Amino acid sequence: MGKKENTLDSVRAPRPSDYMPAAIQQAVVGKGLKHPMTIYPLALGISSGIVGWLFSVPALYMATLAGGVLGPLWAVIQVFFRAEKHGGRYIHELNQRQKQYEKYLRVRISGDFKEIRKNPDMAAFADQAIRQLGSIEVKYANVKELLELKLKRGELTYGRFLGAAEQVTLSVLDNLKHVASTLKSAGSIRPDYVREGLAKIDAVAQPSEEQLAQRQTLQERLDLWEAQLKKSGALLAANESAMTELEKISAAVADWQTDGKFADTGFESAIARLHELAEQAHEYN
Repeated sequence: MGKKENTLDSVRAPRPSDYMPAAIQQAVVGKGLKHPMTIYPLALGISSGIVGWLFSVPALYMATLAGGVLGPLWAVIQVFFRAEKHGGRYIHELNQRQKQYEKYLRVRISGDFKEIRKNPDMAAFADQAIRQLGSIEVKYANVKELLELKLKRGELTYGRFLGAAEQVTLSVLDNLKHVASTLKSAGSIRPDYVREGLAKIDAVAQPSEEQLAQRQTLQERLDLWEAQLKKSGALLAANESAMTELEKISAAVADWQTDGKFADTGFESAIARLHELAEQAHEYN
């Protein structure tokens, strides 16, 4: 059997909603309910009760009672007393999955734009995209470095904030992926050839029906090419805006104090803004 290869299509990136408190709480509850120490005592208790009823063995009812108490009690402990630990693991798994997705996405994007920049009509777009690819990595690293000065790595709040910042990074990368596919699609159109054809037909005093039909086709092709470039420009502009906002949040992180006020207000406000940025960037796709 050949070694299974990881591809971009086989890796699903986390969504911004996966990092919200409701999703984290759902994961913690699920962990508590599905834990073996929750399931096995209940299963043993139910089985003992059935056997005791069928064969009239009252002593087995004690096992039913014990299982009925121990299983739910363990779930309560996991959900209410170990929530920080399970929530942290959940966030860590999301971050690892996102890093894997970003890794393959960066490789694909980099290769695509190196090929696209060979087209003179699209070299400027490709150069800007390549700069953004490097810039967003640096900005994310700055946010992470500043965050580590304010919070401990193992804290749930650290994981939530970092995950939100990674969502902004991922939105920028997704936009770059769409820019690459859009420019590659437009790359099959030769605007100079199209404009030359239009000019020749326009120079004819009384063009034939065939020439008019050809002119319409050429104009549609040129319009499509211009629309694709306009779309690419809008995506790149959205990226610049998102990165500017990320810099503002970095500056805010640098001014935060690691006290109760920070945890209650600054953190929640910033993480909400990061999720908003990630969603806004995706609206252009």
